[in-house]
Amino acid sequence: MDLAQYIKSISHTANTILEGMAVTFSHLFREPITIQYPDKLEKPLTEMLPPRYRGFLEVQMDICTGCKRCERNCPIECIGIDLVKDPNTKKQAMTRFDIDMGKCMYCGLCVEACKWESTGAIRHTREFEGAASSLDGLVFRFVPPGTTVAMWKAPKDLSEVPVGEYGPHAREARERAMRDNPVALEELRAQWRKQREQAKEGEKKAEAAAT
Repeated sequence: MDLAQYIKSISHTANTILEGMAVTFSHLFREPITIQYPDKLEKPLTEMLPPRYRGFLEVQMDICTGCKRCERNCPIECIGIDLVKDPNTKKQAMTRFDIDMGKCMYCGLCVEACKWESTGAIRHTREFEGAASSLDGLVFRFVPPGTTVAMWKAPKDLSEVPVGEYGPHAREARERAMRDNPVALEELRAQWRKQREQAKEGEKKAEAAAT
């Protein structure tokens, strides 16, 4: 390499570095685009999301007919509904309406089924903050354990359905999940350990009988 080529390569390297650094230095004089969440937001982020944002599912139980359309349309079975006959009223009532948001893929099929074929009791909200120490904190129980909810009789004109505010039912269900579900999970783990120990004892007895 002669001197001219050597100087040319140095010049090319310097120009390349300066071109790259020019982009970097230009950002020193711009206002930052990112913001510190959630401390420096002008208003809650849930109010800034698009209207059709698919956040946590919620169920407005006072307008739920218990038709189970949402449960049947869920492709991954993350919705569980149990019905019993109320001995006092002799009518069907719901004893369980659980949604496992840890399994949910936010496809919206349950929402569409309820919206067009029933009352729109189940819907996506703008709630998305679901940090929990374990996945059981994402199991939303819209019928608290030990209680029942009567099935609502929908009017013929579905435009008269009293649809309430979006969000509070999901927040309430999440608070209950964070508070109550870990206890239920520990009970299930204890039952599992007991069953496992019984199975091992059965295997030992079977081996002893075989010998």
